[in-house]
Amino acid sequence: MGTVGSFLRSNDDVQHIPIEMKPRGKLGLGRVGSIVGRKPKGGSLRSALSIELENAETERIKREFEMYRLDKENDIANWLKKEKKLEQENKRMRSELLALQKMCTKLRNERDAAFQAEQRALARAASFECDRDKVQRRFKIYRETAEFELQNVLRDRRNLENKVTKYAAGLMIEDGDSTSRFLPDGGTLGEKSTASKYVCTNNQGDWWSEPSLGSSIQLHQPTYLRGPEFALTIMELEGPFTNVNKEDWSCALANLNQNKDKQLNINVNRLMRIYLSAPRNMSHEVHIFVKEYVPVLKSLCEKEGRSLLLIHYLERHQNSRQKQIETSSVLVAFLGQSLDGESCIDVKALMKDTTITKPTVLLCKNQEDKCVYENEIGVKLKEFNNVTVIPEYHSPQQAAELLYNTLDKILKNDLGIDKVKPDPEQTDINYMCGGILWDINYDNEQAEALAYASDSTCQLGFDKYYEKLNNHVSAAGPYPPLLIMGTSGSGRSLLLSKWVEQQKEKNPNCLVLYHFVDKESSVSADPILMIRRLSSQLMQQINNPPVLSNDSTRLVEDFPRWLEKISSKSPGGTILVLDSIDRFQQAELHLKWLLDPLPVDTRVIVSVHEHTCPQVWRSWPTLQLELLDTKSVQEVLWSELSAHEIILTNVNESKILSRCQNLGSCTPLYIILIAAYIISLSSDLNILLSSLTCEQLYISMIGLLERDFETPEHEGMIKLILKYMCVSRNGIEENELFGLIPDLTWMFLIPVLDVLATTHIIKYHSGVLTFAHHAAMKGVNELCFGSSGSEQILDIQQELIDYHTQYLLPGSVTCRIVDELPWLLRQAGDRNKLQECLLNLCIFQRLYTRGRASELLTYWQYLDIDKNKMATSYFTSAKQTEEEKGLSTLPLIADLYETLGRFLNDLVLLNQALPPLQRALEIRETALDPDHPMVGRALHQLARLHAQWGKYSIAEALFKQALEIYENAYGFEHEMVAKEVESLANLYQKQNKHDVAEPLRKRALSIKRRIKSIQNVSKLQRRTLHLEELALGPESPDLARTLNELGVLYYLQNDWETSESFFKRSLEMRENLLGKDHLDLAQSLNNLAALFNDKKMYDKAEPLYERALQIRLKHLSPDSASVSNIIRHLSMVYRKQNKFEKAEPLYIQGVEIREKCFGVNHPSVATALVNLAVLYSQQNKYHEAEPAYEKALKIYEDSLGSHNPRVAETLRNLAVMKYEQKDFETAARLYKRATEIKESEANYTNKVLSRRSSSGETNSTIKNILHPS
Repeated sequence: MGTVGSFLRSNDDVQHIPIEMKPRGKLGLGRVGSIVGRKPKGGSLRSALSIELENAETERIKREFEMYRLDKENDIANWLKKEKKLEQENKRMRSELLALQKMCTKLRNERDAAFQAEQRALARAASFECDRDKVQRRFKIYRETAEFELQNVLRDRRNLENKVTKYAAGLMIEDGDSTSRFLPDGGTLGEKSTASKYVCTNNQGDWWSEPSLGSSIQLHQPTYLRGPEFALTIMELEGPFTNVNKEDWSCALANLNQNKDKQLNINVNRLMRIYLSAPRNMSHEVHIFVKEYVPVLKSLCEKEGRSLLLIHYLERHQNSRQKQIETSSVLVAFLGQSLDGESCIDVKALMKDTTITKPTVLLCKNQEDKCVYENEIGVKLKEFNNVTVIPEYHSPQQAAELLYNTLDKILKNDLGIDKVKPDPEQTDINYMCGGILWDINYDNEQAEALAYASDSTCQLGFDKYYEKLNNHVSAAGPYPPLLIMGTSGSGRSLLLSKWVEQQKEKNPNCLVLYHFVDKESSVSADPILMIRRLSSQLMQQINNPPVLSNDSTRLVEDFPRWLEKISSKSPGGTILVLDSIDRFQQAELHLKWLLDPLPVDTRVIVSVHEHTCPQVWRSWPTLQLELLDTKSVQEVLWSELSAHEIILTNVNESKILSRCQNLGSCTPLYIILIAAYIISLSSDLNILLSSLTCEQLYISMIGLLERDFETPEHEGMIKLILKYMCVSRNGIEENELFGLIPDLTWMFLIPVLDVLATTHIIKYHSGVLTFAHHAAMKGVNELCFGSSGSEQILDIQQELIDYHTQYLLPGSVTCRIVDELPWLLRQAGDRNKLQECLLNLCIFQRLYTRGRASELLTYWQYLDIDKNKMATSYFTSAKQTEEEKGLSTLPLIADLYETLGRFLNDLVLLNQALPPLQRALEIRETALDPDHPMVGRALHQLARLHAQWGKYSIAEALFKQALEIYENAYGFEHEMVAKEVESLANLYQKQNKHDVAEPLRKRALSIKRRIKSIQNVSKLQRRTLHLEELALGPESPDLARTLNELGVLYYLQNDWETSESFFKRSLEMRENLLGKDHLDLAQSLNNLAALFNDKKMYDKAEPLYERALQIRLKHLSPDSASVSNIIRHLSMVYRKQNKFEKAEPLYIQGVEIREKCFGVNHPSVATALVNLAVLYSQQNKYHEAEPAYEKALKIYEDSLGSHNPRVAETLRNLAVMKYEQKDFETAARLYKRATEIKESEANYTNKVLSRRSSSGETNSTIKNILHPS
């Protein structure tokens, strides 16, 4: 502790002083004890000094302390000031930091806004570029449309090759304004303008341009862009052959659609029916033919995806025999001196005009039997070219052989098989399994379904429905599907089919796609197959379509894109009609794209049963089909009966009307069934009228048929036939019925099938017997199996399985087996046999090549086998097939390996795909020459695999090796070479080797262009020969039109001499038939003049144009497009011959016509003024040319803008004129402005405008349109 003096008080606070005072003893004071123990002696000096020294030290310490205290207080005050100052500085810096943060946020937002603005600007720039390029893309749309029409015509001609007589009889083509389907009237085949004195095509100072006389911009306008509604368009059509207006194309497309319908009616049936008639004394010939040669003919048809049915029975049923003759494809009759009653019936039927158009074969036994042919029957038959007569034979074996040879030729002609064996290197046909790509038959089946659905006179009340359908189609903007809803038998399919036919006829520019669904288990109910078929039809609308994918997911994803792409190109848009979509398998899953917004130019119409419609579809616009009232029932009934000239008694009519009062009987189907029963049978109606629904009505009708037709020996056969139809997937063929029912005879089958078809219980669908209506199938199923018929169904399934299984051999697997057997095995639940069936490589190949890979995968998923195990199983099966000698040849085994490799490659199982493709290559190199084209094909498949694998170096080497093989085998100008070059270019493109890929791509394109005309000639060669044979027959307007079209086609092949001969023959024939002033004659005159114009034979073209102009002025208005085009082309011919005095009034007239049609400020008027000014300049009439130039320039600037290329061309022309007038200053100023416009356009588009004068020498205009550079 310190002393007392160590604490001082200041303001009542005790403060500690850090300096302690020394103890007293240390100040010189004595000890206390010494003082106390002594006797005090007075005070000493020493003690007094001690006290004084102590006080002084205290004072000093106090002063020091006070100074110290004050110093520290000052320090504290200073530190407090600094602290306060630092706090203020901190606050200031914090506020500055907040301000900087706000500024940073603001700058970041401004940066984001600027970026977004940049993106919007780029989007606007892209939109502007798209709008700017829209004009230049128009010509491509027109070219593709024209080429598509030509391709359709070529396809029709090729498919109808074997139906020449029928085609000629059914060809009803009407010209719209005398317009050919191929060649627009009034057009010329080429425009090659002579160079004027103002043109210097090789000089940079060549300013002269005549935009209306062949400029490429003018050729880009679609032909349907005509009239004042396109008053703001910048495009002009001035080239020959480009003057087709919208009405002309509509007429041409309508005629083309008519031809397509006729083609489908002829070729849609895949069942070839041969009706054979022979007297009983010639049964030996028939027996040999049936036993030895019919199987060969069946195999021939099966290889082409068709079936053959030989009908021959001796029973005497005149009506049945008559119907069989009418429905047969080929007729065969053995004739002798004595004909029995049945043969007489057949011969009389053959004499009818309706059957004599079919191929007919007549066989006479010997020379004595010729008398039958020389009689009245023979004379009538001899008048027709399609009758083949075998005058004599010496033995039954020879007769059978001669008949086989004749039918072989007829069937090959009908099937479209060339006489020369097809080159196996250029086809993927696998003859081991007897099959080809059969996708076309899916289209044929749908066409037949449309024809059957519309085959009714009942259209009562459909007008109001038609109006709603038309309003839906014509509505603007994107629109959801229209849902047609009704009960069973309410006429949904009938309404859609009738409306589709009307739409095709009234709106030929519109692409109409349709799909009708049969029962839920049929192939038509497969949504993936439907999407694949419709995608294929959409792809046909473009040139060089891509390969159709086998991936179901990709198909579903790409289909809406194809709809949008094609709809935007089609002038009338696209209409998609889907009937009974509620029967699709997993409809809601695979038709999700219907819920998404549809393309603007696409309209979708679907129909469903009101009880099975999913809830998600009910939000769409709905058209509800109403039930029939009493008056409507009566009209429908009389409409159906009057078509067969049957009058209904009042009693029966009252019975029917009184019965049709409930929901199930007030439908069109119910009334049609009642009428069909009255037409076919004459039994009492009371039994039928006791039925309340269509299903019950079908059951009652079948019961009556059993009562009328079944005898004890045929008891139960009608139900048995119907059972087979119920259990099968797509129906059943008549050949199969004979194999399944041993006691079945033609005598019983034909009348029963006739009545079943007449009463709308069954129908013939692509040669297969199936139910005519969904209600018929439900009624038959209830009648034959009921609620407890599962065991019967299993028995029937097993019978069908056993029947089809016996044909699981190479060369015997048909499309019917592929359709039925796997599906039946799955329904029966036999997994082992299903797996065995799928591992049959013929079944596999049939399914894969027909585009049904998704169905194949569905079967494997049902078996719970993954893709890897499936691939291993298929490769093992292929090896087993290879080891089983004698079943097939090595090239066919190689084909199987290749198909397997392609299938696994499509599934992206690259490791598993490699072994089969390598094995295919090994087999072909061993069995064939190493340089054989089939080896090249194997190399190509391997290269594709490695390219997909990313092994580009290996793929490149394989592609090059395949290319070398193709070049050695076919030469350098072959389609296979072009494909291989293109594949190699695509490979380089994937590696970003664009400098290497681009020359290859150009080479491939060049080869394709050169061989295109050659391919067209080869495809049309046989058809052309047939048409030339027709040309030797009687003259007719249709034949004259055909000759005119042939002239166009030969011109497209650059065969001008042949084209000229056809044009002249068409002209001569029309003069003889129609007279010298007929409007069609002007078309032939125009086309022939166009050909002469293209050959620069202007002296010959001039009188033809003049005569065509006179004819059209007599029939058409002077302001019509046809007259205007003739005037334009004639004026060009005059100008090319320097006949300016004749050309000038025509050019003036052309200006007046355009002013009247489009208005005085339309760009087409400016183009005509430029043409007139050019003519004035060529005559040195500068004072007349200058106002025309200035007026045209003003119109271009007002309508197109001051920086349009048309303005630049006009300025250049005007500059040249000023230069010729020695006004160099004005010429330089005008030329400078034109150059600035051209350079700005070139800088913007990265394209340099052509300096070649549009009035200079150019290629043929029609070629520029079809093959633009």
